[in-house]
Amino acid sequence: MSTMNGIGTKFLGFGNRNRDGSHYATQWFVVLDLPVLPLRRYRLTVGASTYVPRGTGSQTLTRYVLHEETRLDSREIMRTYLIWWLLGPLVVAGPAALLLWAISGNQSGGFGFWAFFLALSLAWVMGAATAMSNYGRRRHGLPK
Repeated sequence: MSTMNGIGTKFLGFGNRNRDGSHYATQWFVVLDLPVLPLRRYRLTVGASTYVPRGTGSQTLTRYVLHEETRLDSREIMRTYLIWWLLGPLVVAGPAALLLWAISGNQSGGFGFWAFFLALSLAWVMGAATAMSNYGRRRHGLPK
């Protein structure tokens, strides 16, 4: 279970925590960290995550204990596609696109204006993506 430059496999679609502390999650093939193809579904327990610096980059390692492989859940697959391919991009990029559309007729903005717009958009994208990730982890009782 790993990705390199956003291409690889990862667990998505974590269900609510079971009484024994386990979750159901689907292993996905991802491109640019976006789910492309569901591979398998497991009942698993999520362990601690460790941040490891690696030269000019870094890596986050998360431990999983796989209990059993289960059937793929079509509702969870459709929900994952909907969230990652439609709702997520709308929440993350929608406000910046709407603001850009609203000011596109203003040609007198200058470099400072566009630099401010770009910085504001990047801050929104990073903040929204982080907030969505943290909300999902808290909602399903996953470790930080």
